[in-house]
Amino acid sequence: MTSLHPLKSVISIGNMDDTSLALPSGNQCRSGQQRVLEQVQMIRRTKSKRSSSSGSSSLSPTSKSSQYIRARATYTSRSEPGGARQLSMPKNPVPLQRLISNRGTYRTERATSQFITNTTSQPQLQLLHTMNGTGQTKSNSQFVCSKVDVTKTLSKPPVTEGAPNTKGDSGIRTAFCPCRSNDNSGVADITMKEAVDFLSNEDETYQHCGASYIQHNTFIDDKAKEEVLKLKGIYPLVNLLRSSSLQVNQTALAALRNLSFKSHNTKEEIHRSGGITEAVALLRDTDSVEIQKQLTGLLWNLSSVDSLKPDLLKSALPVLMESVILPYTTGPKQTSSNIQDPEVFFNATGCLRNLSSTKQSNRQTMRKCRGLVDSLVSYVKDCVDAGNPDDKSVENCVCILHNLTFQLEAEAPALFSRITALAKTLHVDNDGFLLFVQRHFDFPVVEDPQPNGAGWLIHSKTLQSYLTLLCTSQREETQEACCGALQNLTTNEGIVSGVMSQTIVQKLNGLQVISPLLKSNKVTMQKNTVALVANLAKNPNLHNAIGKTQLQSLPELLGILSTGTKEGNESDDTLAMACRTSNCLLMKEPEMGKHQLNNNLINSLKDLSQNSYFPKSSKAAALLLYSMWSDKDLQSFLKKQGMSKSSFVNDITTAAHKSVQVVD
Repeated sequence: MTSLHPLKSVISIGNMDDTSLALPSGNQCRSGQQRVLEQVQMIRRTKSKRSSSSGSSSLSPTSKSSQYIRARATYTSRSEPGGARQLSMPKNPVPLQRLISNRGTYRTERATSQFITNTTSQPQLQLLHTMNGTGQTKSNSQFVCSKVDVTKTLSKPPVTEGAPNTKGDSGIRTAFCPCRSNDNSGVADITMKEAVDFLSNEDETYQHCGASYIQHNTFIDDKAKEEVLKLKGIYPLVNLLRSSSLQVNQTALAALRNLSFKSHNTKEEIHRSGGITEAVALLRDTDSVEIQKQLTGLLWNLSSVDSLKPDLLKSALPVLMESVILPYTTGPKQTSSNIQDPEVFFNATGCLRNLSSTKQSNRQTMRKCRGLVDSLVSYVKDCVDAGNPDDKSVENCVCILHNLTFQLEAEAPALFSRITALAKTLHVDNDGFLLFVQRHFDFPVVEDPQPNGAGWLIHSKTLQSYLTLLCTSQREETQEACCGALQNLTTNEGIVSGVMSQTIVQKLNGLQVISPLLKSNKVTMQKNTVALVANLAKNPNLHNAIGKTQLQSLPELLGILSTGTKEGNESDDTLAMACRTSNCLLMKEPEMGKHQLNNNLINSLKDLSQNSYFPKSSKAAALLLYSMWSDKDLQSFLKKQGMSKSSFVNDITTAAHKSVQVVD
């Protein structure tokens, strides 16, 4: 009988719906019209003063007496993942599990934003769409005793562009430049071409006016983005990041965030215009919390484009670590707020979530980044210990960790040196599994007592955080990322996955958390949990634990099969994996499950085996039925229950059995 194949996973990121801009704080909640009118009045007063002194009735374009720049307007800007929240003086807002947990790639972009939910996260994380990965086995997840095809996915965090914290277009729009305003509407009477021209004016008032106009119009109308591109407005906006005026910086950044939201062409143009270089330089030097929010939101948006990731990893990752990640996770808790603002950390981790997806080189760079994995694990553990499992940055952190566990054994074998050294001293069976029992397995021997860097990816304290989040978090993406990380660590054949599986089950009592999730009413969560149990079941040392009635793993799997397709939300993959895992467990330990075999289960399996709409599970159900009758002990039990051979051995089940036979 062939061995069970593992399911791997990574988080795949799915695009999230546009998230809204963040709402401004209470003292900034004047309406846009009020702010515009106030600015128009200021301009009029300025005009009046100039008229009396110079005889001119027009406002001098170079005059700095206008206080327009200081108006407390709150600028809304979008970010694909989170959204630009507040600008300058104002503030603005902002998915893989692979069955190996499908390679999780989470992408997230942020700024006005779209949130990447599917892992990797499009981290593929992308964080979070779900991206399909290439399975390491040959048949789609056929697990049970036959060759299997496994679908990989990146963890399911979404790929996103930063979006604000609220849903919908909330947020106060910017007040426009009053250089020429309509007295009735209070809206600047300028064109987009004039706004772009203003960006190159030496007067900061006009620079701010042009950037504000672009920010506003690109927020309310996507067509405005193409207009700005045609007018070559990206380059002068990027140049404004060098301005000595914080307000001009913020407004230009908010405009760039809105422009880059869901616009691949704009993101590439920002890159060609030196936007990444300028943004990183400003992030390194700024002490302004609002500027940090806008910069990290812009970087989040840009990180969803695969072609920009190499430059972001090279130039942005070190600065994000130095300016945001390390100060936020390891610095004193009572320091200046610009380092401790949670939105800055959220944006930064959203960017990293996207960067952790897709390519092996990206993952390797991030695993080797000094302090990154340590900081993410520390942040997650602190939130878990503080009873704050639904913190939005926890989701990003877990999605990144999920992505970094993808193909970890192959890409970073040195991490497992203690485990592989253990294999040389113990007996290994033909399938590559250690022949030891719990009392002979000394966990501390194979675990680094003082891990650092990528070593935290496989440490039991990290696995414990995943298990705690699985039973305490209400955020589906967080749960899926945790489950995906555990899948990735248990997906292969051999000692490494065997030790990781035993750590989860025996040291951490993980089945007490995992088994109840087999009943999840969330289709994806149930599917991922079944895949994880399937991985754990590959280890023969754990069959007894998985089959125990009190832990409910096998009973829950059979319960899923008894329900079959009756509830209408079933997944072909989930049912197929449940059949294969049950098949392997029953064949290895018939006594464990035979008393749970009843007419309801057998009839459900018969119906499923004949259901052409579920090709994977129909074949797996047929194989399970055939295997039951082939086992003498189970056959005797089934006969005593009044069941006939025809339910188990018929044309359908025989054909399925022959299809998986290996011909020498």
